[in-house]
Amino acid sequence: MSIEKTRPPHGGHGDQGITVLLRRMHDAVALEASAQQRLDHLTKAIASHVVADVCSIYLRRPDDDLELYSTEGLNREAVHKTRLKWGEGLTGLVAESHRPLVTDDAPHHPAFAYRPETGEEALHSFLGVPLIRSGKTLGVLVVQNKAARKYSDDEVEAAQAVATLLAEISASGELLSREETAVVGEMLHRPERLKGIAIVSGIASGRAVYLRPPAPKHNVFSSDVAGEAARLEEGLNNLRASVDAMIAENASLSGVSREVLETYRLFAYDRSWKDRLRAAVFSGLTAESAVEQVQNENRARMMQARDPYLRERLHDLDDLAHRLLRFLSGEKNGGQRALYQETILVAQQMGPAELLEYDRDVLKGLVLGEVSATSHVAIVARALKIPMVTGLGEAINRCEEGDEVIVDGDAGEIHVRPTSDVIETYRSKRELQSERQAAFASEKDLPSVTKDGVNVTIMMNAGLAFDMPHLKETGAQGVGLFRTELQFLVGSQLPSVSSQEMLYREVLDLADGLPVIFRTADIGGDKTASYMDHGKELNPAMGWRGLRMAVDRPGLIRPQLRALLAAAANRTLYIMFPMVTLAEEIDDARALLDREIERAERQNKALPNDIKIGAMIETPAAAWRVGQIAEKVDFLSVGGNDLAQFYFAADRDCERVQRRFDPMNPGFLSFLRDCAVKAAKTEAPLSYCGEQASDPVMAAALLGLGITNFSMPATAVGPFRRMTRSLNAGHISQWFDEILPQPRESIREEFTAFLRVNSVVVE
Repeated sequence: MSIEKTRPPHGGHGDQGITVLLRRMHDAVALEASAQQRLDHLTKAIASHVVADVCSIYLRRPDDDLELYSTEGLNREAVHKTRLKWGEGLTGLVAESHRPLVTDDAPHHPAFAYRPETGEEALHSFLGVPLIRSGKTLGVLVVQNKAARKYSDDEVEAAQAVATLLAEISASGELLSREETAVVGEMLHRPERLKGIAIVSGIASGRAVYLRPPAPKHNVFSSDVAGEAARLEEGLNNLRASVDAMIAENASLSGVSREVLETYRLFAYDRSWKDRLRAAVFSGLTAESAVEQVQNENRARMMQARDPYLRERLHDLDDLAHRLLRFLSGEKNGGQRALYQETILVAQQMGPAELLEYDRDVLKGLVLGEVSATSHVAIVARALKIPMVTGLGEAINRCEEGDEVIVDGDAGEIHVRPTSDVIETYRSKRELQSERQAAFASEKDLPSVTKDGVNVTIMMNAGLAFDMPHLKETGAQGVGLFRTELQFLVGSQLPSVSSQEMLYREVLDLADGLPVIFRTADIGGDKTASYMDHGKELNPAMGWRGLRMAVDRPGLIRPQLRALLAAAANRTLYIMFPMVTLAEEIDDARALLDREIERAERQNKALPNDIKIGAMIETPAAAWRVGQIAEKVDFLSVGGNDLAQFYFAADRDCERVQRRFDPMNPGFLSFLRDCAVKAAKTEAPLSYCGEQASDPVMAAALLGLGITNFSMPATAVGPFRRMTRSLNAGHISQWFDEILPQPRESIREEFTAFLRVNSVVVE
């Protein structure tokens, strides 16, 4: 087999170049003939271009059988007669695994299945490549040789490029009959059940809308080569202009950040990339298909590279290809998407500010590919009670705009194009959920006391004024964490003192005397607004954020402190500073607060009756020296999400590393217990406001560690209260004395079993 990769036109193409093959495929599809004749011509075109004894195309049928549709080299009488079950034989294995299969001794492969009617008994070498579209295998391209030989990586890569086009052709209606194309379309739009990771509980249904939509559908082959070449040229010019504009808008960047952007521009202006695109267009492909073809070749080549830097450049190349496809479709920018009355937003990843831009009356659920349970977008989604499932990158390919989608935030799965039975099942499940929430509401006035008499304070998290009615609904004893940064992220400029004061006063009024702990704006990391000249950081989670930014930029925090003092006039004001690392940072923050107090006194403005200062313990350094920090504040609060992130050195926004580490790790639990013991020796009470308290097993563990003050999402208050009343904290503490010293990766399963044996409610 000899298929050369595409080369730039100025370098020339031999008769064996893939450009020639694409042109022959185009000619075969354009023939005035029956669907079967066109397919046979296509198979022959591929076979004549390949130094192989056999080339065959198998297509998937509605019953998931793989039917031999065309062959060059096998017995032609076997066409439409030979069928393989899904997963049967080497061809079935390729379809089932969605991956290429290469062997130089096919008859002795464990999966080999012999079909005497095909006459392939003398064939030894086998290369099978799946025809994949929208994440589904539509068939298999098979190349075989009598001689035993290993197909090279270049040959496999080239076969994959051909298979990609075959899949597009099968679905486009350019090759098969109308009936056969309809069958393919039916397979592509079958109901799908995808398993991911539950992030925000609840059931939601609606129609899919992409945050960044995939490229529009298009034909594979063109009838006007010159016209397609002109479209490609225009698209490239628009792409390059947009990259130049992006760099001009970020002229303040320097160093590594500037180099990254300049490298991105080099790719956009790369002559060989343009030449390969033009070569694909002149072979008969549309401009869009040319971009996808070259993109697939680049991806295959870069994924084989050992150099991690080269592999990282794949993201730049993919992004450029995606941008070019958008320009070819006529779109000049992404823009906010139009929503349905009931919308499920689908995205690979997104930030909290993006989420807040959408109309919450119609946004019912979220399906994200690459975010963790403790990412800020997850925290905001929880606050808004938007069911969310992540770990579903394949959903981007499995559903289309407008498809009906059900998000099950409890089971961590989604249903794309669900059947009527599934819809009815979830309708019943939603009703049962309402009954469950009603049961929790009926218990909201019950005391939060463990079986062994430990009083537990349960407060809730909030970040918006409309969160406040949940206080009364859940029976929470106050707001243990009010995230003030949301107001900073949603606007086009820094919020004014008056607008901040108005929000804080409204929140305090709605709290009706219950305590509200305002955390000063925790900005930085992944939480920046467009108007902030934050700069680029290689590791923003450990960079200029939280209290660090506040003391460096008094113009940011002083207006906020001024607004808080005014809003809490004649009341008790609770202020908590985020991302405290050293005790000395509290001195800097207090100095800024004192200046605002002095300013208010000079202007004869009313002040709070009392001011309580708190610090968030979010770094191992702060946890280790929690006693020193406690001497300078009135209360402490463990930010479990960030503390776990830094303890495990695992980015909270990266689902791939987050799933490797469980907070139920004995080392982390021992670390938390040590922090709680140190805090207990001071007069500063310690609370826990991490999202981990939403996990009933982790929450029970925290009670056993001696932590008795909590703040959590409103949806978790009811289940937490019920769990608290069903356990004996002393028994858990004794069990931990025995189990925590033992080396384990996680004690989740053992602890869950312990809780169930002791009748602790962990629903």
